[in-house]
Amino acid sequence: METKREEAAPTFPTWKRRLEEAPEAKLREEVDRFLEILKAVGTPMIDGTTVHFIYYDREAQRVVLTGEFTQWGRRGIALTPLAKTGIFYHSMEFRGPVRVEYKFIVDGKWLLDPFCPNKVDNGIGEQNSFFVVGDFQEPPELEWVPTIPHGRVEEFNFKSKVLHNSRRAYVYLPPDYEADSAQRFPTLYVHDGGEYLTRARLATVLDNLLRSREIPPLIAVMVDPVDRAREYWANEDYGRFTEDELLPYIDEHYRTLAQREARGVMGASLGGLISTYLALSRPHLFSKVGGQSSAFFLEQEKMVALVRKLSVPISFYFDVGKYEPQFSPAHQGLVPLLEAKGCPCFFQELAGGHNWTSWRAHLKDLLTFLWGGDTASAHVSDSPKEEQTPPPVREPAWPQWDIDALLNRFLSGWERLFPGWIRPGSWDPQAEISMEGDKLICRIALPGVDPRNIEVLVVGTQLVIRGERKALSPGQGDGGSSPLHPNQFERSFPLPEGVSADNLTARYHDGVLEISMPAPKGMTARRIPIEGD
Repeated sequence: METKREEAAPTFPTWKRRLEEAPEAKLREEVDRFLEILKAVGTPMIDGTTVHFIYYDREAQRVVLTGEFTQWGRRGIALTPLAKTGIFYHSMEFRGPVRVEYKFIVDGKWLLDPFCPNKVDNGIGEQNSFFVVGDFQEPPELEWVPTIPHGRVEEFNFKSKVLHNSRRAYVYLPPDYEADSAQRFPTLYVHDGGEYLTRARLATVLDNLLRSREIPPLIAVMVDPVDRAREYWANEDYGRFTEDELLPYIDEHYRTLAQREARGVMGASLGGLISTYLALSRPHLFSKVGGQSSAFFLEQEKMVALVRKLSVPISFYFDVGKYEPQFSPAHQGLVPLLEAKGCPCFFQELAGGHNWTSWRAHLKDLLTFLWGGDTASAHVSDSPKEEQTPPPVREPAWPQWDIDALLNRFLSGWERLFPGWIRPGSWDPQAEISMEGDKLICRIALPGVDPRNIEVLVVGTQLVIRGERKALSPGQGDGGSSPLHPNQFERSFPLPEGVSADNLTARYHDGVLEISMPAPKGMTARRIPIEGD
C-alpha cells in the first residue's frame, strides 16, 4: 500500500488539494496546520514563476488583490474562496527577476498581507507588501562606500514670488567642488528632490558614478514641490518660477556652467511630466531630460505640440515599468517624434512598477546616458524579446453608468499618482469621472441618501464630499433591497487649476450626486479600444 509523502517544501497546489479533500470533521485541524505553514514560510507562496496569493479571514466576505500589476485599481482581482475554510486565493505568473508590491482590499479596507514578511514604504500608498521572483538584487551604485570621496548636500528654504510660497531645496556639491575655485560644473535639476535624496539615494549614486568616472562632476539641485499635482501638471507658472527665480539664484550662488548645454532636468511620474514640459517649452535653458514613469498621458497633446515646435536637439532618457501599462503608449508615441526632430533618446521598458525601487535601480542608466558622453538613441527592455507586456487585468462587469465613463481608463491609477484622490470612509460608494464637452463631471452613487445629509465643500485645492446615509425601510431608494445601516462616507478630489467654489455646480438626482467643474485646458477624452479573446 502506497503512502503519501509529506513535502519538504510545502506548495500551495498540494495544500489546496488537501484542504478540498479533507472530511468536514478534520477540516478545522487541516486549516490550522496550513496556517502554521504560512506563518513559517510566509506569503505569497512562490513556485518558480507562479505566485500564489493567500489570505485568511473566516469573517471576510470579499477579498480583492491589487498592486502594481493592476495599477493599484480598487477593483483589482477578486480572490477565490477555498470551500468553507476562510481561505481566499489567486495565482498569477511573473517572470523574474522582479520585485512587485501589492495589498489586499478586504471588504473595502486596504490591508497589508498579514503573512508576508516583506514590507516597504515607497512613498506611494504608505506601506506595501512585496515579493521577489528570480534573482533580484539592488544595483551596487546604491550602496554607500565609506572609502571613497563623498560630496556634500546643502539644504535651505527657497521663497518664490511667482508661486507665492516657500519650498525646501537641497544642493549636492561634488567631492572636488572646493578643490579649484575657478572650476565650474554642469547642473542637474531634480523634481521631488527630497524623495530622490532619501528614497532613491541620489547623492550616493552620484558619489559612486563620479568615483568610477562614468559621469563628470556635477551639481544636483533637488527641489521639493509645495502643491505637487498643480505645479507639476505642465504648469506655466511653475515654468516661470524655474526660469525667473530658481535658475538665476542657483547660477548666482554656486559655480555652475550657466548654459543650456550644461544643464539638465529630471523627475518621476508627474515630476517627469514637468521636467519634459520645462525643457520643451524652454529649450534655451535645458539640453538634457530624464523622465521615470512620466505621466505624459495626462498632457499628451500639449507635449506633442511642443515637440513639433522644437528647433534645437535635446537628449531624453525615459523608462517605464511593465506593471504600469497606462504609461507606455504615450511614450511610444512621443519618442519617435523626438527622434524625428534629431533628439537622442534612450527609452526602456522595465520589469518593474510605479515605485522608488524601480526608479532608483535605473538612475545609473539615466545619468550615464545624459552625462556620460554617448547619447545615441536606444530602445531596450528588461524582458526577453519574445515576451510581451502583459495586458491590463480585465475588469468585471459593473453598472452601465460606471463602465461607460469616458475617462475611466484615462484616470486609472490616479490613487497612485495623487494620494488622497479617493479616501473612503466607513462606507465606500461607487464613483465615476467623465468628460462632457469642456466639463469634468464627477458622479457618486448615493442611493437612498437624503441630500440634506450631504456636504460638498471646497477646502483649499480639494473638493470634499461627505455625509451620512440613514436606515431605510425596505423598498425605499434601493430597489427593495435589505435595509441599509447608518453609515458615514467621505471622498476628496484635487480640483483642476483655476477651479473654485464659484464655478462648481452640484445636484442630486435618482440616487446620484453629480458635480460639474471646468476641465483643465488641453484635456481631451478619447475612448480606448478594448481587445478581447
